[in-house]
Amino acid sequence: MQKIENILSKYRPKLLAPFTLLMLVLVLINFYFIFEITPQPNDECIWYPKTIAKDSVGYFFGDVKFKGVTWKAGIRDGDQLIAINDKVIVHLYDASLELNRMDSGDSAKYTVMRGDQQIETKVEVKKLIQFGGLAFAILALIWLLVGFVVIKAKPQGETQVTFFRIGVLLVLFSSFNLLLTQNIRNPIYDYPILALIADQFWTIGSLFLPFLILKFFWIFPNRFAFYQKKWIEKLFFYLPLTVYVLLTIFKIVFVYSGEINPFKFYGLLSFIAFLLFASAAIIGLISLFINYLRMENKKDRVPIFVILVSYTISILAVAYTLILVRTINSSVMYNQPEYFTPIILIAILPLAFGYSIFKYSLMDVSDLVKTTVLYGAAMTTVVGTYFLVIYLLGQSLSNAIGTQYQVIIAGIIFVVFALIFQSTKDRFQNLITKKFYPEQFAYQKVLLKFSNDIVSILGLEKILSSTTNTFVESLKLAIFGILLKDTETSVYKLKDEVGFKNKNFSLTLDEDKIFKLLETKQKSKKLQVIEDSEFAEVFSEEEKKIIEEGIYTVIPLIIKSKIIGLLLFGLKYSGSRFAGKDVELLVAAANQTAVAIENARLYELERKKIILDHDLAKAREIQKSLLPAIIPQVNGLEISGTMIPAMQVGGDYFDIIKISDSKAFVIVGDVSGKGLSASFYMSKLQTMIHLYCNEQNTPKDILSKINRTIYAEIEKNWFITCVVALFDMDMKTMKVCRAGHTPLIRLKEGEISEIIPTGIGIGLEQGDIFENQLEELELNLESNELYVFYSDGITEAMNSKKEFFGEKKFNDVLKLTGEKSTSAIQSEILNSLKLFRSNAEQNDDITFVLVKIK
Repeated sequence: MQKIENILSKYRPKLLAPFTLLMLVLVLINFYFIFEITPQPNDECIWYPKTIAKDSVGYFFGDVKFKGVTWKAGIRDGDQLIAINDKVIVHLYDASLELNRMDSGDSAKYTVMRGDQQIETKVEVKKLIQFGGLAFAILALIWLLVGFVVIKAKPQGETQVTFFRIGVLLVLFSSFNLLLTQNIRNPIYDYPILALIADQFWTIGSLFLPFLILKFFWIFPNRFAFYQKKWIEKLFFYLPLTVYVLLTIFKIVFVYSGEINPFKFYGLLSFIAFLLFASAAIIGLISLFINYLRMENKKDRVPIFVILVSYTISILAVAYTLILVRTINSSVMYNQPEYFTPIILIAILPLAFGYSIFKYSLMDVSDLVKTTVLYGAAMTTVVGTYFLVIYLLGQSLSNAIGTQYQVIIAGIIFVVFALIFQSTKDRFQNLITKKFYPEQFAYQKVLLKFSNDIVSILGLEKILSSTTNTFVESLKLAIFGILLKDTETSVYKLKDEVGFKNKNFSLTLDEDKIFKLLETKQKSKKLQVIEDSEFAEVFSEEEKKIIEEGIYTVIPLIIKSKIIGLLLFGLKYSGSRFAGKDVELLVAAANQTAVAIENARLYELERKKIILDHDLAKAREIQKSLLPAIIPQVNGLEISGTMIPAMQVGGDYFDIIKISDSKAFVIVGDVSGKGLSASFYMSKLQTMIHLYCNEQNTPKDILSKINRTIYAEIEKNWFITCVVALFDMDMKTMKVCRAGHTPLIRLKEGEISEIIPTGIGIGLEQGDIFENQLEELELNLESNELYVFYSDGITEAMNSKKEFFGEKKFNDVLKLTGEKSTSAIQSEILNSLKLFRSNAEQNDDITFVLVKIK
């Protein structure tokens, strides 16, 4: 069903005019049949059958209308009809057919018996049209024409499309006029295929029309909550479709084949169809009345009141006709047919719609009609003047210069005036808009200026303020709001407003529904606007909140396929809804607003980034100041070290704390993570290291005290690995303790070995387990040994292929350069890492300390 609707939406603008023309032709055929084919002969009396002999029936005049055509011919009640135009009447149908062959106003020869006397007289032929059929044909014609104007104003509007479809179905329903056979000979049955088509038209109209009437009055002027359920709309389509298919099969099998009496079948079917139509009409009237009572705005009530009154009159006209048919005898139908003319009043309903539409801008139509008429007349005047001037000027120049140059002169004049015409046309259109549409002209002027200015405004608050001022003050809107998406909660929050009851208004939206609707509209070349008739589909539970605020139009603010906010609009200053050119202008302004808001956001991000970069630069300087500015000189040791953060600040740390000329602590630490948070814990670690690194504490003592202090402060899922070594060159020993850090590497005589005391990371456990796991080793030192303290940022450095530098490459570099000075080894390690990473960014902090025993 949705695919069918999408196809119709895509091609509707192109097919609308020819399809409407086709329906108009069908209506005109209906009128032709009503006035020329189906009128019944009426001699203003009744022919009563009476048995005059065994198996013999005669027809006698009765209820002869005083001064009617039969009365004027001298025929009176009780006279017996013998023949018409010398054709003996055996059955009443014969008499009707004979009169039906004659035109209205002709004289028929009646042969009658009055007692024993036979009389021949001339009776004027009168024809009686079917007032019911005429009423429905007029109703269909007016509704179709009004519906065409309505749908032209808004080809994709649900209310507009439904209104137009009712007009189409009324045309199909009125096709029953083509099938009438009572007391007439209908020539359509001479062409079975035409009769079959007319039958299908009438059947489709009969079955689908009641459901479409219900749909329209359940969404107009405001949608009922229960109709928001999708299954109701599907039921309204598939139920009549199913019945139509089954009914068509039944007709083919039983009716068209003659198995069932067609007169009885169509009599029953007509009764059911009329019952459905009447029920839908009454329910529609009640629904409209309920909607009318619910409307709080008196201005909105006026056009609905006009429609409500006309609707009531139409229903009363139908009720009056039904009661009249049921209560009077058949003579009234022929002698006083004027009693049935009130049924024509059903056509007052589409007239009331037309009046309300054009007078009060109902369903966004009046602007279209006025624009078409005014611009059409104006452009005709301009074009006429244009060609008149060309003609006169061409003739004058030809006479003055000569006819041999007439073609060249005409060509030059045409080109010159074509250019003049274009500029004149545009100015003339602007003049008309300004004169006859001051509100629209003001919108154009204000919104065009706004669209040009908004992109140059800096700062979100200024943009929001400018947007609100433009829509509220310049366009005089009573209700307007701007909602922006909160990136953290995904809730759309009210940032600026006028006229909102709830100042803390917010919406939680299903963006997939919005994009689905917008995608459908884009395929159908519709504007990217959400109208009140679509609120239930898009906003679901939030619909009530939006309606309560008096919002009728919502325009999403979209940047790079992302919704960043919504513009919410109430009614225009005139009290009508935004439509047509107004909506185009609003969408254009909304697009510029979205760009401006996004620019402001990017500007703010850039501003914050500059501030952050400045703060990070300061933090980096501070962090650098925490690291050794100069490597201290210790007897018997050659030391080098560096720390290169992956970000501007890092979580790695190294330090060399000299206790005496022959003693020094070497520390390397690594906080789990990078960036500011990691650098924060690193600075804490540095502070405590300097506090506890003294003659009284061993490496194990230092790590135990740091763990107890920092455990209560560090966040969950964070920890610190650290290695602390105390070099004592008097004793030629090194005490080392490791809290979950990478192993210590020893290069001795070209061979690599790892020193791995047990221990877990700082901050993972409060104290006892940490201290029990912590192992302190004491090693004897020998000349030319190289000890390497490092973080995993070296071995886990990655290239563009996501390959790790690894322990093997690191060990190879150490073996190749082990005989060099520690500063040279440091340079070789950094160069090797740089060559390995190539263009890949550094993914972790790189820290290491090299200690060589002299």
